[in-house]
Amino acid sequence: MHLRPLLGMMMISWSGLGLLACGDDGSASTTDATTDPTTDGPTTDGPATDTTPTTTTPTTTAPTTGGSEGDSTTTGDTSTTGDSTSTGDEPGLACHSLELPAALVDDGDWDDGLTISGFAGYDGLTPSVHDFARDAGGDLLAVGYFHYIGTDAVHPFARREGGAWLEDPSLGVALERPTISAVAADDGGRVALATYSALPADLMQRKGEILLADGGEFEVVATFHGAVRSMTWYDGELWVAGVFVLDDEPAAPHLAVYGDMGWHEPPGGALAGAGAYELTVDDDTLLVGGNFTGVGGVAAQSVAAWDGAAWTAFDLPNSTVYALARDGQGDLYAGGLFSVENSVETGGIARWSGQSWQSVAGGLANPSFRGVVSDLALRSGDLYVAGCFTSAGGVPSDPAAIPTGGVARWAGGAWESLTDPAAGVGSAWFSPLKCGDEGPAAIWEAQYQRMIVDGEQIVLGGAFSGVDAVASQSVIVLGADDQWVAEGEPGRGFSGATRSLAVGGPECAVHVMGGVTHAGALKTDDRVLRDDGDAWTPVGPSIPAGAYCWQLAIDAAGTPVLGCDLPPEDDQPPAGGVLRLEDDSWQVVGEPFVQGGVAALGFDPNGALWAAGGGSEGFVAREDAGLTIVGESNGRVSALAFRPTAPGEPVQVVVGGYFSEFAGMQVGGVARFDGEAWQSLGDGVVGSVLAVAYAEDGAIYASTADDGTPGRPILARWDGNAWTDVATPEPGPVDAGYAFYSLLARGEYVIASGFAWPNSDQRNIFVYDGATFKSLRGGATAIYVESSALAHNGLWFGGTIAEAGPPQARRSSVGIAHLR
Repeated sequence: MHLRPLLGMMMISWSGLGLLACGDDGSASTTDATTDPTTDGPTTDGPATDTTPTTTTPTTTAPTTGGSEGDSTTTGDTSTTGDSTSTGDEPGLACHSLELPAALVDDGDWDDGLTISGFAGYDGLTPSVHDFARDAGGDLLAVGYFHYIGTDAVHPFARREGGAWLEDPSLGVALERPTISAVAADDGGRVALATYSALPADLMQRKGEILLADGGEFEVVATFHGAVRSMTWYDGELWVAGVFVLDDEPAAPHLAVYGDMGWHEPPGGALAGAGAYELTVDDDTLLVGGNFTGVGGVAAQSVAAWDGAAWTAFDLPNSTVYALARDGQGDLYAGGLFSVENSVETGGIARWSGQSWQSVAGGLANPSFRGVVSDLALRSGDLYVAGCFTSAGGVPSDPAAIPTGGVARWAGGAWESLTDPAAGVGSAWFSPLKCGDEGPAAIWEAQYQRMIVDGEQIVLGGAFSGVDAVASQSVIVLGADDQWVAEGEPGRGFSGATRSLAVGGPECAVHVMGGVTHAGALKTDDRVLRDDGDAWTPVGPSIPAGAYCWQLAIDAAGTPVLGCDLPPEDDQPPAGGVLRLEDDSWQVVGEPFVQGGVAALGFDPNGALWAAGGGSEGFVAREDAGLTIVGESNGRVSALAFRPTAPGEPVQVVVGGYFSEFAGMQVGGVARFDGEAWQSLGDGVVGSVLAVAYAEDGAIYASTADDGTPGRPILARWDGNAWTDVATPEPGPVDAGYAFYSLLARGEYVIASGFAWPNSDQRNIFVYDGATFKSLRGGATAIYVESSALAHNGLWFGGTIAEAGPPQARRSSVGIAHLR
């Protein structure tokens, strides 16, 4: 089993946790989920919809499809990978007959404009900002796990100059995909960094380095096992806190000090306990927070202060403290993982009364457990709180509590929310969804990790894709007017992972549907988007609430059609349905499919609409005075494609899926319609079929799920007599798990995209030219590529994409990729 089902199980969209049906689970396709239509899973944090579209009762007449039987002039592949549209004699290009030129395959260039605001990253784990500091010149510094600022590839060490983030050029250390967890700078120009590793699972087995620069290059001053959370300069020395042990040094664990004489333990003696997480200088005093029972030879529970001469304890028993701050009135606050009243429902923040810690107006809570605070900041005397909580001032059911999405302000003796819990932002990356209470390493994976004040602004960093419906990956600003502002230009990348692509309309433009909350800075509100060259343009209203739509087709006039799971009725499983945009509302075409959702959709060369899908029973339907079922199977039909034919000729169709019987025949996961009847293709394909393509020369291609089926082909070709796996060691590299979710056949080429990570590091998008099977221009680094399409301006790919291009020349390409 490859990584896609493992990572897909916990994809983040709209800051919610989702379960993703991956298409290689053995019983479900890539569109088999019955969850939120614009995320990879159920969520309560989706963006608010401004327009409520209407859905009519099923129609029994066939709406216009933009082409009529026999009047089409199309001659190309029309598979459900995205080039499904009819053209006929209408104005515009013949989208089906668009050629895939050799120059694009051999020398095409990946679009570098598909970036997003904030800091973007590699494929896989979500980019993150772990820490901030201010240097001697007053500029902000940010470190974490990220690789791009706009179009620039950077080390994860950035400087904010004049309101813009730039790579700090001083980091000359050669690190492979480095992560930096902490940064500290003093007034004399010294800067310290601590590297971080997310693996192995055992925190104390991870390795890191502490680096120091004093006006020149960084040098390694220590190595360690564990992780560093916080560093600061105090009284001329560097203090380091975390859960770690220095290698080959006498300093004690979790809290160490570096000065002119090298490393040493804190004054008075080592820290006793599980770790230290917070260091902050308060006037002339150093505050230390963590999970400990003593420091410097003094008994102290989780909070202590060093004034240069003696330690003072501020006991907060049975607690893990992540943040400490003193407000404008001189009150000391602690944030972290605790509850001062021993409540299991609220906690996360406390105020020192002078004698003991007290709850702050009911504390913070999540729906069923106490809130966690990861950082505190002060602006104009008010206390700003970031962490993992959904209500402030009590549990959500408390009438005095206010809903808030992880960022709030304590001002004037009352809580104020700074986020709308229902306004989220999608992500193209996997996020572990850690609150900070899951174990000693959890705080390094939390959504909101650090805040720093910059004049009238508060800069927030963490592992998020945006805040309050403002898309800005990993770093965002709260302005003086309490409005969230994205950091950096948005580009045309996606916050989210494109699910389905289709080409159509007079200009043969690519259209996008599903899994995206923002296109650049544009809030999409779960709508179909069209590429207009320099902007994404919404087409029609939002998809109807409760309809989970996975597939998209576009006719020659540019009218979108959606394949969906319709809202369930009377506690019944969702039925499949097709929605067409008419008069700016979504209309149901024909009768619902009781077998299950629509997994494949497309227009044939004569302009007729086809749909396929199902569950334990599958179906294939064609529009003719409604949608009429023309074939049934004993399992879900996951894909369909049409053979390029001349106008008016009988339509030839191939379908694939999770079935062994079709139209009463034993077929082995794939069947063909020759214009008159369904046929088997030999013994069929071993394994569950994810995608199919029909080439102009009559060859049929099928890809299969990496579900452990012995002998299953990666990319099988039917030549009219037998099936052959063309993705073999002779044509190309296959020494890693492969599963292609989308196939596109044009001319001599077959484009295969999905999950494919060979040792060459050229991933996920491949091309077969009849002789060789190889990466297409380096492919795309992604968790997986879901869909593909050929438009007038090149090839497009959708999915959980982070970068495109070969290893030596990759560029940021978020949520979507474009080879031109």
